Amino acid sequence: TPAAYQRAVTLSEYFPVGAAREAGFFDELVAPAALMETARERALSYTGLDMRAHAESKRRIRKRLISKIRRSVPMDVADAVKMGLRGAKPKSSV
Repeated sequence: TPAAYQRAVTLSEYFPVGAAREAGFFDELVAPAALMETARERALSYTGLDMRAHAESKRRIRKRLISKIRRSVPMDVADAVKMGLRGAKPKSSV
């Protein structure tokens, strides 16, 4: 969901597996032992897609997001330069 996405990205909020599923971060959860077989089944089910139509549909539904990312990159670079000029240090990943 947009709200969960915002909390995860801007607040670094951790979502336990069940909550992450409910928030839409996962489409499906499977037992570890079933992972590879489930992945194979899903992949096989997609082989019947018209790949040209699939690619066009993905491009169309992601158009606004792609535009937003393209507009944001220069601002992110500018912020990174400003942080570097001020001597800001990245957070430790500990």
